[in-house]
This record gives sequence, structure tokens and C-alpha cells, in this order.
Amino acid sequence: MTSESVEAVLVIVDRDGAVLCDIAGGGPALPRMRFDVGWPPMDSELTDRVRYEFGLITVVLEPLDFTTVVLLAVGGARPVSADGFAWHGHDAVSGQSPVLDRRAARSRPPASDWFRPGWFERVESYIDREIKAAGRMRLGPSRQIKHWSMSAVLRTPTDRGDLYLKAVLPRLAREPDITRYLASLRIAPFATITAISPDDRWWLAEDFGGVDGWAVSTEQRRACLTQLVIVQKETIGRGDELIAAGCVPLTPASLADGVRSTMARDDIWRAPELPKNLYRALSGEEADRLQALTPYLVECTERLDEAAIPATIVHRDFHPGNVVVRDDEILLHDWSFATVTNPLFDLASWLLDVPEPDAASYLEVCFAAWADTVAPERMRSAWCVAKPLAAVVEIMKLIELADIVGPDHDFNWLPMTYGWGRRLLNAATDPDLTINGWRR
Repeated sequence: MTSESVEAVLVIVDRDGAVLCDIAGGGPALPRMRFDVGWPPMDSELTDRVRYEFGLITVVLEPLDFTTVVLLAVGGARPVSADGFAWHGHDAVSGQSPVLDRRAARSRPPASDWFRPGWFERVESYIDREIKAAGRMRLGPSRQIKHWSMSAVLRTPTDRGDLYLKAVLPRLAREPDITRYLASLRIAPFATITAISPDDRWWLAEDFGGVDGWAVSTEQRRACLTQLVIVQKETIGRGDELIAAGCVPLTPASLADGVRSTMARDDIWRAPELPKNLYRALSGEEADRLQALTPYLVECTERLDEAAIPATIVHRDFHPGNVVVRDDEILLHDWSFATVTNPLFDLASWLLDVPEPDAASYLEVCFAAWADTVAPERMRSAWCVAKPLAAVVEIMKLIELADIVGPDHDFNWLPMTYGWGRRLLNAATDPDLTINGWRR
């Protein structure tokens, strides 16, 4: 067991709602499983362990908090439980998990379709139909790659390479259209979308291979940032086309409005420290200082507008996990949050948790890539003003997601919201940009 190990609480249910209980200690108890990582995997790695230890075929149905997850037993009749386990009604484990009790009592369906029983079978049927229509052959079952409140991702092996299915919230369903639009510009590689089901808000894409940006060198990451700038510059003057493809416009005026409404969210900034936010909520003193920034931030929107940096496509979730490095090219993916606004805002997530020397080098690379359009000195001056606003743009995104998924799943977004709130406080006290990134 490592210092990073964590114990997951497993709520394994069958089609009739019965819960698999550990009875080795006498009374029925929810089974637990330890992982030597900081967080339990909410994907097929978890279901592989369940199959190995309990002999049950399951799919991840719904994470309830950071360590509690509902898994649905699949494959026909109720599986025979392993020694020391038995199936019981929910009443047998009532009181053992507050989040499970809340789930049992709620009357509304979850915001995410993939948390509902039957979704997995329905999407598998869709995948089978599309594979057949394309003249391909499935080579094995689909695996859950990502399963949380914002999206669900499956990987299906076929005789012509893996296919990935992605399902998203309604707010993010524009991603395949934006991706296809960017591909049509023929300036860089993008994911190949093979099928879209608009009513279901899911689509299929070819495996694009390569190496995840988290696994490459700092030098290669600098090249990834340059690639983003290439894409951004190509979209200068294409605002109407980008909006038609699904990008959301964020103008100086709408950003100023967003600043005011975001800073006024007492339900966020004045919330108590709770397990659902990992006890990271702001203190009263921090909330006071944050909300007092409102006039300053509105002024920043005006000053940034005066800098006259051209509006471009902005990824709004640009981090190494959304970049793939291939043999001779770089592919940027996951354009769910794509926005038409100031391109400097993409530096926010790229510089997150980056050591200060690397942050300085990333800024130099970014500004050099822009040099044929905007002078580096002007870009650096604009970043001094844009940096606190970039934190606000991140906060706006996270609060929107928390609002969409509601109190059952806002735990995915609240800790990050408070992290960005504190980064905003730090940026506001450093208007001369003595710190290039977010680390002091």
C-alpha cells in the first residue's frame, strides 16, 4: 500500500435494483476495493478488477463522489455471488453511504444520459450498426475509457482499427461539427469523425494514435503550443464561420457581464467546506477579496479590448491531455468548449501546474509564433491584462458545468473552481507579471 492508495466503495446493482453485499463480517456491507493510486479508476480498469475478484461482468454506471461508484451487473440473469457475498435490497445498506441514500431517494433522472440503466446496451447497438454499415468487423467488446458527469467515452476494436464513441452533455454536442470544420481548413490534422447521432449527442471517431501530450518532453509541448497558435491564426476573420459551426462567441461585453455574474455567485464563493468540494471552499476573507475584484476585472476586459488582439478560435480546455504527438505531426482534439474570443485565454489551462521556468518558455514560444501578426511585446503586455481574465473564463466554464450536472455531480467541478479562484487572486496581485504561470 502506498501513501497514494485509496479505497473505493462499490455499489454493484443488478437490473432489479438488488445490491451486492459483503456479508463476511456478519451484517450486509458495501464491498470495498483498494487502489494504489490517488483516485479509483471510473472506467474499465475498475470493472476488470470487479470481474477478477467477484466474477461479475459489470459496467460503470454512475460515480457518486470521489470514491463511491455504482456498477451495473450485466449479462442476463443475476450473477451468482462469490463466497462471502449476497444480494440484498437497498434497505440492507441504508445509512452506510449518504451519497447512495441520496441517489435512492432522488426523483429526477441524472443530467448525464450515460448514468441511466440501458444506455450502454443502446450505444453498443448503435456502434454495431455503424460498424456494419462501414463494412467493418467488431473484434471485441467496447471498453469504458472515460465515464464522468461531462462525457462518456468508449473504445471498440475493429478489423480496421479502434473506433471511439464519445457522448456528451447537450451544451457540448457541437464538438464533431467544429472538428469537421477545422479539418476542412486543411491546416493541421484533426480527429476523423465517422458517424454522428445528433439526437443522442454522441459520435464515432477513428483512433488517431500518437503519444499523449502528458508523456512527451517539454520541447515537444512547446511545439504543441505553436501548433495551437497556427490553428488560431488561421481562424482570424472567420468568426461567423466558427459560430455557424458551433463555437460560442465571447465578446468583451459578454465577458464583462460574465465577470459580474460569476463574482456574484455567493452560493459558490460563500459555500462551506464539504467533502464534495474536498474542503477546498474559499474562506470568508478569500471570498471578500475575490468579489472585491469585480470592478478591476471589468476594467481588464476594457483594457484587453483596447489591445486589439484579433479574436480566434479558443480551445478553452487546452492541456497536454488534449494533444497527441505523432511521428511528424501534432493533433489537437476535444473541441467541446471551443469559443470565439481572445486567443490568450488558452494559456490559462496550458500553464496550469507548470514550473515557472517552463511557463516562461511557453510564453516566449507563444508570442514568437504570433510575431508575424502581433508583436511579441504587445502580446506580453496584453497577457498581463488577460491573465486574470483567463482565470475567470476557466471559472465560468466550471461553474456552468456544475450548474448543468446539479448537486448530484457538481463534485467533479467544485474543487477546480476553488483552485482557479485562488489563482485569480494571485494573478490580480501580480499585474506586472512577475510570475509567468500560476505557480509562485
